[in-house]
Amino acid sequence: MFAGKECSRALSLLSFKPEDINGDLEGLGESELTILEDWEFKFIEKYPKVGVLIPEQRTQQNELTEQVQDNLENPNEYKDETK
Repeated sequence: MFAGKECSRALSLLSFKPEDINGDLEGLGESELTILEDWEFKFIEKYPKVGVLIPEQRTQQNELTEQVQDNLENPNEYKDETK
């Protein structure tokens, strides 16, 4: 249910509701933030860190940046990106 998703809000609320599966911590009280911190410590103890979640918008921006850098490095190469 949570795999590959930002689920901080759901963990802090101890919720399985689909609308709570996000990273929005706005409006959470001190007790919910303490619960979230407890979850963080449990995960740190049990699992090695293997990566981070990157928002889709940032991924697209990185791809565009790579294309621009590639074009600057190889200005004489034409790449037809429409195919």
